[in-house]
Amino acid sequence: MKELKVGIIGSGFIAKHHARAYTLLPGIELVGISALHDTKPKKIMKELNIEFGYYKNYKDLLKKDLDAVSICLPNYLHKEVTIESLNTGSHVIIEKPLAMNAEEGFEMINAEKETNRNIFYAENNIFAPSFRKAKEIIEEGALGKIYRGRGKEQHSGPHSEWFYKKAKAGGGALIDLGIHDIACLVWFINAEVEKVFCQTSTMIPEREDFGTCEVEDNTVGILYFDNEAHVVIEESWTAPGGYDMGFELYGLKGQLNVSPTFSDLIKVYSKDGYGYAVEKAASTQGWTYPVPAESWSFGYPQEIKHFIECIRDNKTSNIDGSFGLKILQIVDTMYKSADSEKVEKVEYL
Repeated sequence: MKELKVGIIGSGFIAKHHARAYTLLPGIELVGISALHDTKPKKIMKELNIEFGYYKNYKDLLKKDLDAVSICLPNYLHKEVTIESLNTGSHVIIEKPLAMNAEEGFEMINAEKETNRNIFYAENNIFAPSFRKAKEIIEEGALGKIYRGRGKEQHSGPHSEWFYKKAKAGGGALIDLGIHDIACLVWFINAEVEKVFCQTSTMIPEREDFGTCEVEDNTVGILYFDNEAHVVIEESWTAPGGYDMGFELYGLKGQLNVSPTFSDLIKVYSKDGYGYAVEKAASTQGWTYPVPAESWSFGYPQEIKHFIECIRDNKTSNIDGSFGLKILQIVDTMYKSADSEKVEKVEYL
């Protein structure tokens, strides 16, 4: 088996999931992580008990003849770093969203074609075990024709300042959380979104640690699919209690409710609290719903394994840059609807 050389650009929460996933795969050399400061890379090395290089400038990491690079950076850097990575001969595994907007996304897809490298779109929820099982049940016809549904994702807000700034994030809860729900719903229902309606609001305009919130922190929208299904999505950065997400799907023959969080797999009551339950849970006192094997439950190792197999076997993936661009075009149209206060048709280019 040929050893593949990989690198990670970025060192936050998601980068740690990528690093852990690479350590689980045979024939992978994690060459290094690029970040502005070495504190987080050192922490990842200690937590995972591995060693890799540290590169303050990501361009130095890209000079290492990498087979693949994981891009775990703020949204405004996705386009530039992706195109540079493709031009060095690396395949790219990029976290959501693909870019700040569809226009940037098109530039990235064009670069992918010109370089004959692949962009893999890291939508981890499509690889989460609970959602894979839900997809299997749907494909077996258990629900019949799906006509209605709901997707929800919420927590108390991101832990980095850039998320709250329009010029760096492109948007708020919709492009951060809603993009997950839209991708999963398109995958679950296996139909195209024809029209959308969206409303956004900012409930906490000033964030104590991060200053002014320039983007929406709450979103409610409706996706109108071409199979006549109407699905509501609800996204929030103002919900205390830790990260929560899930889906409800209703068909003419059945219904399905699936969530990897706030489930009854493990339910704990503690007066004093304990170590860790789930991302963004501020406390573990009282009743909590810890997520077992969080990285696996959310699909991170499985998606990385899939993408590495595609690279090794020279295969394409359905979860690619074009898929990410399609979802981004839906998000763009939802922002258009929020501005116009009307139902807007999604124009796929």
